[in-house]
Amino acid sequence: MRRTDKRHMLALLPLLVSIRLLASGPDLSSLQSNLERVLSTGRAPRGEVGLALIHVESDARLAIHGGQRFPMASVYKLPIAIELLTQLSQDTLVPDHQVFIGPSDIRACCTLSRHHPNGGVMLSVGELLELMIVESDNTAADAVLKLVGGPAVVERRMRALGLDGINVNRYEGDIAFEMDGVLNPPPQAQRTLELERRLISEVPPAALRAARARYTSDPRDTATPADMALLLARLQLGKLLPRAYTEVLLDLMARAKTGPKRLKALLPPDTIVAHKTGTTDVVINDVGIITLPDDSALRGHLVLAVFTMNGRNVAEMQQTIAKLSGAAFEFFTGKPLPPPVKPKPAPKKKRRKEE
Repeated sequence: MRRTDKRHMLALLPLLVSIRLLASGPDLSSLQSNLERVLSTGRAPRGEVGLALIHVESDARLAIHGGQRFPMASVYKLPIAIELLTQLSQDTLVPDHQVFIGPSDIRACCTLSRHHPNGGVMLSVGELLELMIVESDNTAADAVLKLVGGPAVVERRMRALGLDGINVNRYEGDIAFEMDGVLNPPPQAQRTLELERRLISEVPPAALRAARARYTSDPRDTATPADMALLLARLQLGKLLPRAYTEVLLDLMARAKTGPKRLKALLPPDTIVAHKTGTTDVVINDVGIITLPDDSALRGHLVLAVFTMNGRNVAEMQQTIAKLSGAAFEFFTGKPLPPPVKPKPAPKKKRRKEE
């Protein structure tokens, strides 16, 4: 064999490996062991963790507690977005339709409650969608959920798609009151951000703990990791929405500003991760689609849905998600993770001379 032929064969090796794995389906048993090792090591209590993984192109799958229900928290904004984009694709709604956000529409977190705590702002459907996914804005989520017809409409969409493991039952405002132990919240028209914060601050610690326990065992607004991973895989394949609307959602998810210490934390900085996080005091979630590098042992897209609850603290639950994502990334790329990038020290401020 000539030297040039050898070089060409070497260049083709990663592609040949990928083709062989795709043809037979990769054996995920060693990855399953690695993921279980992540969950069994470190300080306890780690809390409850469920995950599901799908390699989109080969349909190789694995799960750990994949059929268990977990509170979605803000991950539930993803099925809401799919319902909205479905209606937009069917011309039931239009992207530039304007929605007025009044004082009773404002929810704690994030952009809108900071900049418009008393409401009084008009936003388009497209702007609300972007705030809901990129910023995980709760005000935007409730506005969109109301616009599409309410929780029952979104849940019917999930059932029509065969996703029985995804429940959407309440508005963000209602979830917040129940999760924080406010037993008799005011009617929707009387709610304000200031009133919400005051009522929650008055809940005694014991009542708050009881409410959190109810929240993590309530089947409403929950998902199984397996069905959430399946939703993401179908989204990537273009089986949920027309292509143009699929690209809109994937782009927004790739620009999400939340959760930098979760799925993305240990991956190379240039890795594209289209994801949606969920966060409460007792729940830390991240679900997403990781684009694998072109020189991976197995190329394509890796779906990973990780739900955690009742862990020791937020930092440890986030670290668990990061380690699970890192282990999966190493398996599919066939390469060790790069060393973490150390943050640059902040420049020292010059001392002002006394006058």
